[in-house]
Amino acid sequence: MLLRLFETLSLGFFCGLIPGPIVTAVFVETIRKGWLSARRIVWIAAAGETVMSITCVLAASILNPKHPLFSALSFFGAILLFSLAWDLWKTIQINEEDPLFSRRRIFFISLFNGMAWIFWITVCTPQAMALDVALPFGRWIFIVLFEIGWLSSTLLLANFTERFRAYFQANKKLHLLYRTVAIFFLFFGTKLVIESAKRLVN
Repeated sequence: MLLRLFETLSLGFFCGLIPGPIVTAVFVETIRKGWLSARRIVWIAAAGETVMSITCVLAASILNPKHPLFSALSFFGAILLFSLAWDLWKTIQINEEDPLFSRRRIFFISLFNGMAWIFWITVCTPQAMALDVALPFGRWIFIVLFEIGWLSSTLLLANFTERFRAYFQANKKLHLLYRTVAIFFLFFGTKLVIESAKRLVN
């Protein structure tokens, strides 16, 4: 049983290290304003994912992973990513007070990630339900352990990124970093659109 709990914690930890829009936003915010500011993004994204995970567990027996709803969620997420990419691309002067990553934007990017919904329904929810059979409140314990793992790795990543902050600011290369990250957001958004379209066609 302890091994299963550790596996759940590890799953959340390694998922927090997977490259994606949230990890990219945490990286940029850490370079831009420091680790303490990046923590805000991590906590808001965690709130969005927690809403998603609870919804998935509650609706486990209702929706099929191929339901068009997940494609619709991905399209909304892609729009948000394209918007964020444009804001980053047109940034020339670095102003630490400009709210590039607003609370609402980060929350919705986390929530409207169709791939994350499918991951939760196909990978996490079955494990949560299995743990629920083995332990009282097992499904909720799964969510808590997964989110603790995710938070731990994402916060550690932000802390590690803090080491590069002085280099980018001293060499005045933040605008180049922003444009590079904008390309990544464009890639993530395009990938969401393509994968969602494929699911709708199939």
